[in-house]
Amino acid sequence: MWSNVINIDKTYDREIGYILKRLQGMKDLSYAIEESQSRMWIYLAGICEKQEHIEDELQKIFEVVYLSFFKLRFFLEKLRLKRLSHAKCALICSIVHFDREFEASVLSKVIGNCLDYNIDGIYNFRLRALSEGWQELADLANKLLEGCTEESEIFEIATFITGSEGKLNQLVLNRNKLRNLTCHRSVEVVNLFDLEEYNILSAVIREKPFEILLEGCEFTPPMNDTLKKIVRVIEK
Repeated sequence: MWSNVINIDKTYDREIGYILKRLQGMKDLSYAIEESQSRMWIYLAGICEKQEHIEDELQKIFEVVYLSFFKLRFFLEKLRLKRLSHAKCALICSIVHFDREFEASVLSKVIGNCLDYNIDGIYNFRLRALSEGWQELADLANKLLEGCTEESEIFEIATFITGSEGKLNQLVLNRNKLRNLTCHRSVEVVNLFDLEEYNILSAVIREKPFEILLEGCEFTPPMNDTLKKIVRVIEK
C-alpha cells in the first residue's frame, strides 16, 4: 500500500479548497483529514500499482498550488497596485503564468525529493530560487508601473515583461467552459479570484492564445475590452 500525507497551514484556504476538490476526483486514491487549530493534514493512500499515476496527478495539483495560488499571492502583495481591475488582473496573470514550463520543471525536482508534502514548508525553505526570481520580476514591474496612468500602458507593461513567450494556441470559450483547440483538451478555470471573469481571464492568459472564439458569452464591457487587448476575439 502506498501512502503519504499533505499538511498545510489553514490560512491557505483557497489552496486547501482546490486540493480537496482535485483529490475528490481521483479514483485510485483514498484520503482522510485531520485538523488542529492552525493546520490541516490530509492522509493519502492507494495501491502500489497506482503509485506512479497518483504521484503524477499530485504533481499536477502541486503545480497549480505553487505556480498559480502561491505565485499570485506573492505578486498581489509585492506589486504596487491599488484596486484590482480587469487590466491589472491581466498584468498580474501574465506575470504569474510567465516562465511556467521552467518553473514546473524546478518544482517537479523539488517535490520528487520530498518524503511528504508540507505545502508551506516546501515553499518557504525549498523554493527560494523561485521566490527570489519572482522578487526580481516584481521589482521590474513596479519600476515600469511608476507614473503609469492609462490602462493601455498596463497592457504594454504586460507585453514587455512576457513578450518573449509566443502566442501559440487557439481557444474556444462556451460560457464558462474553456477549450484549447490547438492541443485538443479542456482548460481548467481555477478559482484564484473572487470575480469569475478574473478566473476566466487567468485561464485564457495561461494558454498563451493568439485567438479565442466566444460562444454565448455575456461578459462585462471591461472584460470584453481586456480580451480584445490580449488576443484576437471572434464572437458567435
